[in-house]
Order: sequence, then structure tokens, then C-alpha cells
Amino acid sequence: MTTLKLQNRRWYPFIFLTTVSAVAVYLLHPKLGNKPELLLPAFGAIAGFIFFLYRQHLDETKLFKDLFVQFNERYDKMKDGLNEIVDGTLKGEPSEAQRKLLFSYLNLCSEEYLFYKAGYIDHEVWESWRSGMEDVFKRLRDSEFWKTEQQNGSYYGFKLK
Repeated sequence: MTTLKLQNRRWYPFIFLTTVSAVAVYLLHPKLGNKPELLLPAFGAIAGFIFFLYRQHLDETKLFKDLFVQFNERYDKMKDGLNEIVDGTLKGEPSEAQRKLLFSYLNLCSEEYLFYKAGYIDHEVWESWRSGMEDVFKRLRDSEFWKTEQQNGSYYGFKLK
């Protein structure tokens, strides 16, 4: 699985310069044909390819930002109720309102996981979100609600330890 690494953009100039240098040495080397007329087309092809990679990275970063904002907005609407559960006010099985909230939260978590597995969520962001998910769900470990939801397979493979 490859995940989005927001800091990858810093490598594109290095890749471009390294590739251009290697191609220039190859094309200008006397024993390899000495074809300086191919320099400009080769540099153009390399620049086009690196631009394509960089553009793809920018598009993925924009998608990540949009997902990040959307997921955080949805979480913000749930956090007060989730904090009640995390702070220990939950005794026994969750109430119907808490179950509804937990279903919504499980759906949010599984969507975040789905986009992470697809490579659109930065690894560091995912680890932060996953840690928060652990805090919420550790309160439910012994409940029938949690056992049922972990076994039903409705969450795109999302599971917590």
C-alpha cells in the first residue's frame, strides 16, 4: 500500500536535476554516440514526465485537503457526544442515541480508513486519527455493541486492535 506523503514534493527538483544530468552525460559521452542534438528533446521529455508526477502529487494533495476538511467537519459535529463516551459516562451498553452516534462515527472512521488504504490520506494524519479512534472505542471493548460491529464486516475492513 502506498500512501500519500505530503512532503514528497521536495524530491521533484532533485529527481529532475539528477535525471537531466545523467542523460546529458550519456548523450555527450564520446564513446556512447555523442548525440548533442538529442539533448533538447530528452530534457523536454524528462521535464514533461517530472511535471506529470508533480501535477499528480498536487491533485492528490488537493483531494487530501478536501477530504481532511470534510472529515474534520463531520467529526466536529460528533465530538461532544463522543467525549461523553470517552470521559466514562457510558455505563453498560450504549443508549439508542449513543448507538446512533457510534454508528455515524464508525462510518466516518471506515471512510477515513478506506481513503487511507487507497493512498489519499497522509500516513501521519491517519496515525493521529487512528489514535483518537482507539480512545473512543476502548470504552466499548466489552460491550455487545462493539462485538457485533467488529464481526459484521460492514466497514471496508476497518478494525481496531
